[in-house]
Amino acid sequence: MLANENITENIVRLNPKECIFVKTEDGIYTLISEDESNLVCGLYLMASPTQLVEIEFIQFNVSCHKNGLLSVVDGWELMGQFFPSVEDHPIPRDARYHEFCGHIKPKKIFRMSQNVGLIEYRIPTIGQGFTVRIRFIDNPKPCNTIIQGVNYGIYTLRNYGRRINCTMSILFSASFRILSMNVGQSYRRLDSIIHSPRSYAIETGVIKKCKKRGMNDYVEFRGGQGLDTQLMQVGDDVCGFRPFPHKKRFTVMCTNTAVRLVSSGQYDNQIEFGYEPMLDFEPPVNQPASLICPINQQDQ
Repeated sequence: MLANENITENIVRLNPKECIFVKTEDGIYTLISEDESNLVCGLYLMASPTQLVEIEFIQFNVSCHKNGLLSVVDGWELMGQFFPSVEDHPIPRDARYHEFCGHIKPKKIFRMSQNVGLIEYRIPTIGQGFTVRIRFIDNPKPCNTIIQGVNYGIYTLRNYGRRINCTMSILFSASFRILSMNVGQSYRRLDSIIHSPRSYAIETGVIKKCKKRGMNDYVEFRGGQGLDTQLMQVGDDVCGFRPFPHKKRFTVMCTNTAVRLVSSGQYDNQIEFGYEPMLDFEPPVNQPASLICPINQQDQ
């Protein structure tokens, strides 16, 4: 049994008969096993896009006997796919996993690198389980994020001058419209060319097929059937400087969609875009979709 501890906060008791939980609120969560199942289950945590998830164990009792185990994962993992992808995460894959079993609670407070985190567990002993305190911490420079919801929204991806790839992933088909973009353009570089102390950039408009042109900074609109952006197909890629909305929409008809900002570190890249869910899985009549995934497609 879990040890008693004086907890004055409200506790959310997870139903042990269920196996997958998605929680979007901070607080205290507890789970006590009621059977001897060997299923691996998961508590998926999601903060707002501009926050980080923090996990602290209050109580812990997961016996190593019968292969009991609990893992804290920096990101989400589902069906063998990861978000953020291995290539885009700042931490190596093995270092994103922290595995525990026994009767001593982990002392470390685990802070995720993005707005999502995961507790995976297998607790085949009745009466055992864990209690965690979940906090959502402000993130002044968000990079990778998952957004869940079915409403229109506006989001900004920015690298803050870093050599880093940042992705906003949506768990549904979506249509995107660029509201403003400055990717692959540098105020400092242009200043040095024209020998002027003024800070401004020359508008290039939205340039397509930037990767094929050999550019190292660009934005991709991707889609697929799982979390991993590296396993998704690319519908379009763009770059350039456009300070006002673009007429064209980029529609991705897949069960998972993503906007991925690839940055070399030479520029302070930023793209602001609106996104709208396509719940009926029908592309807009007036504009062809950038990418349509077959319904039964399996990512390779």
